[in-house]
Amino acid sequence: MPDDIQWLVPLPEIKSRYGTNSIFGEHFTEIFRGRTVLEMPITATTAGGARGGVHGGVLASLADIGVVAAVLSTCRVGEQMQGTSELNISYLRPAVGSKVRVESNVIKKGRTLAVGDVDLLSDQGKLIAKARVTYSISQTG
Repeated sequence: MPDDIQWLVPLPEIKSRYGTNSIFGEHFTEIFRGRTVLEMPITATTAGGARGGVHGGVLASLADIGVVAAVLSTCRVGEQMQGTSELNISYLRPAVGSKVRVESNVIKKGRTLAVGDVDLLSDQGKLIAKARVTYSISQTG
């Protein structure tokens, strides 16, 4: 990407902003323009799903959190994030083990919508869920 782009939020600020507002103990391990990786330890608090694994609502929330940060990393001055428009998730296996890794990528960003693709992986690297999240953006300038 060109160096002269005026980004809405610097990458380090995204990490600090979302790193201090952890809901489930999740934390970002990587943040790039259009891509984020976060991890969450599996604890009794996040349980409630199949075979004692992570509850599906927690997994959906992690997918949303990952895409929000990935989309924010691509917003320029004059753009404003509005909220999640759609979230679809397919649960493929129970989320058991010690942690969940969430890899989010912006696959398309237009003037009003951004679409993110999310892989939720076990600590063994197995795909436990796949999500697609659409996020609404407005132009302020």
